[in-house]
Amino acid sequence: MKRNIFLIILLATALPGFSQQEDMLDEALDEFLFGKEYQDSLVESMILNDMDITDIISALYDTRYIYVRSDFENRTFFSGQDLGIDQFNISGQVFYQGAKGLSVGIAGIMYSQFQPKYNTTIVTAGYNNRIKGVKGLNIRASYSRYFFAKIDSVEGNAFNSSANLGFAWQWKIIGSSADFSMLLGNEISGQANWDIFFEIPVIRFGLFNKISFEPEVSFLLGNETVVVGQYVTLPRFSGEIYAERNTFGLMNTTLRIPLSASIGNFDLTAGYNFNFPRSPGTDDTPERTSFFNLSLGYIFDL
Repeated sequence: MKRNIFLIILLATALPGFSQQEDMLDEALDEFLFGKEYQDSLVESMILNDMDITDIISALYDTRYIYVRSDFENRTFFSGQDLGIDQFNISGQVFYQGAKGLSVGIAGIMYSQFQPKYNTTIVTAGYNNRIKGVKGLNIRASYSRYFFAKIDSVEGNAFNSSANLGFAWQWKIIGSSADFSMLLGNEISGQANWDIFFEIPVIRFGLFNKISFEPEVSFLLGNETVVVGQYVTLPRFSGEIYAERNTFGLMNTTLRIPLSASIGNFDLTAGYNFNFPRSPGTDDTPERTSFFNLSLGYIFDL
C-alpha cells in the first residue's frame, strides 16, 4: 500500500512544475498584447533592436527550452496522511520542451529515512499545447514509466506506469487545472487531481520579473482499499468475517500558501501547506497535517 502511495505522490509533484512554465509563456504573450503598462517598454525595445511584432510573437510560441527544478519538503506525508515516519524528502526534475508541444522528462525523489534513500524514478513523454480559439486554455497528455529501488521486503509494485490527461485554464489572476491518471501494471487504478489557484502580483520589476502570492486549493481523488469486518452468527459458525472493498473518492484536500519570485530564467518558491486527508468508504478522520516547501527552478533557452 505504501509503495502505491509513493508513486501517486511523486506523479502529482513531478508534472505541475513543467506545465507551470507553459503558463509563464502564455502570461508573457498576454502582457505583450494586452498589458498597457508594458507596451511602451516593448515598443522601445522593438525600435532599439530593430524587431518586428511578429518576430516577438513567433519567438514566444516557437520556444524550445530545458527546465530544471529541485523541491524540498521538510515533512513527508502520503495522500496527506501521517504514517508515523518523521522524514523530509527532496525531488528533482529535468524536462525538455519542444516547439511543437512535444516534451520528454525525467524526475526522481529521495526520502531521508528510507533504505535506500533514493526511491523512485519517473520517465515521461507527452504533448502539451494551447487550444486555438480559447484564450488561456492548455491541454496535455503523457505516458509515464516508473522505476523503483529494490527493497527486500517488497516483492513487487502494483503499478509501473501511467497514462495521463489534463488541462489548465487561466484568466488574469485566477486559474484551474485538472488531471486524470490511469495507473497501470499488475493492477489498474485511477487518480484525479483538481486545482484552483490564484496568481496575485505583489511587486513587479523589469519587464517580466516579479514576486507574486499564489494560493492554491488542490483536491486529490483516488482508490483506497478498505478491509471491512463484520461479526456474524450462523448455525455452524460464529465469528468475524473480513472483506476488502475498493472505494474511489476524495482522499486529500491541500491548501497551499506560497510566495514565488520569477527573476530572469530563475523561479523560486517558498510556502506552507495544510493537508485535510480523508479515508473514502470509512468513517475514519485522519489527523490534519502540514509542511514547509521550498523549490528552485531554471529555464535554459535553446
